[in-house]
Amino acid sequence: MARIIDLAELCRRSSKQQVTDFLEPFLLKTAMDILRGLDDVSVLDDGGYPEAERKRLVLLPGEWELPDSRSCWLMGEVRGEVDKIGHRDYLGSLLGLGIRREKMGDLKLTKKGCAVLVDRDVAAYVEAHWNQVQRFPLSVRLGDGDEKPDFIEKGEEKSVTVASLRFDAIVAAIWHLSRSKADEAISRGLLRVNGLETSDGSRMASVKDILSLRGFGRAILREIGGPTKKGRIRITIWQPVDR
Repeated sequence: MARIIDLAELCRRSSKQQVTDFLEPFLLKTAMDILRGLDDVSVLDDGGYPEAERKRLVLLPGEWELPDSRSCWLMGEVRGEVDKIGHRDYLGSLLGLGIRREKMGDLKLTKKGCAVLVDRDVAAYVEAHWNQVQRFPLSVRLGDGDEKPDFIEKGEEKSVTVASLRFDAIVAAIWHLSRSKADEAISRGLLRVNGLETSDGSRMASVKDILSLRGFGRAILREIGGPTKKGRIRITIWQPVDR
């Protein structure tokens, strides 16, 4: 967070826009809350599309009208069996090139492979060297201008009931664990909420929270409903499928 504050001060002193790395939801919200209190610096976020999870902040001096997030889409097309390759495979192959996660935004599956938003400074390197995922050849091209990839959203929306909105209760319900097993997993640091490791299962969840339980997968809390006749709470979650 100190680095982001330094960028804001640099923006103010130099009257030139500055751009952060891609931030996970918790850090993004924290940074926005801090930066809103600074004078003479405007803040915009950009993740390539409105619903993006990982975004970077563009810090602008005053009312600068031409923000540039210095990001671009790379389109990867697999020459092979696309259905056998999942999000983790693509991400793992990118990280294997030495690209730091904070230089990449969301990675989304497409009909022909995947698309990933990257920092413009690393785009040429990725385009030249990202040529394989699993055992399959991969061809990569730079997106054209404002071209937005045609994402494939594979997952399942389902409704479950929980005794409370505590993280331990929700984790137990989503991944069909006993409360003791859920507590154990959380206390071991296996749960991340909005990108931040959370070891306190008694904390309360909110709509749009992104839960990631290591070894089990991810889930997004989309809706909190009213109580059932038995006094439980009905929630709607979305669980992405990682093929």
